Amino acid sequence: MHELYTVLAEYYDAIYRRRAERVVKEIDFVEELFRKEAERGVKKILDLACGTGIPTLELARRGYEVTGLDLHEEMLAVARRKAEGEGLSIEFIRGDALELDFEEEFDAVTMFFSSIMYFDDSAIQQLFNSVKRALKPGGVFIADFPCWYYGGRDGPIVWDERKGDERLVITDWREVEPAFQKLRFKRLVQIVKPDGSVRAVMVDDELNIYTPREMRLLAGRHFRKVKIHGNLHELRPNDRRYWLVAVK
Repeated sequence: MHELYTVLAEYYDAIYRRRAERVVKEIDFVEELFRKEAERGVKKILDLACGTGIPTLELARRGYEVTGLDLHEEMLAVARRKAEGEGLSIEFIRGDALELDFEEEFDAVTMFFSSIMYFDDSAIQQLFNSVKRALKPGGVFIADFPCWYYGGRDGPIVWDERKGDERLVITDWREVEPAFQKLRFKRLVQIVKPDGSVRAVMVDDELNIYTPREMRLLAGRHFRKVKIHGNLHELRPNDRRYWLVAVK
């Protein structure tokens, strides 16, 4: 498991190029949530599961004091290199979101790219407790997650990307277990070298499915105020992505 964040760390930004292109609009929306929902001014942010820093760097570009935390040193190495290349001052640290060593240090905690789906019923309670300790009073936790059918696609999806002179042929498919609210996310990445040789890496991760109501009830055990927003707007019936907004 987690090959996407270890073996493929250097290819992560290429694989998620299309999602990365939407990050500016997502951070616009997150800033709106900071203004509307946080009960304190947001200056200092902890970005959990920051990966290669795609949202983390965008927050720093806007003047926030950002700390990025991730389990995988391979991803953090890419993030540090990108931040240094842009002259951005970001502290990237390796750590577990369930065991944060912070006490009321941040105005906001963020978690992007559906990372919250890696936490099952028990772990997500630990996550909320950990985040709550790290937040200052009135601070806000924001995390995105997809709707239960995860895009509603049947069958595999195949597309190409490029990283330098290498071609990436990517095949995605998903297997849902409704009774257990589990999603098996599978991805085959074929890296085609300029000489025609191919290196193949298989990703096979188990994720957890949460409805907006479940997420609101679970977070409500730990935070004073909890809302679920739709994708870049107020919640609507046909939304395919949600944003958890929880205030300490």
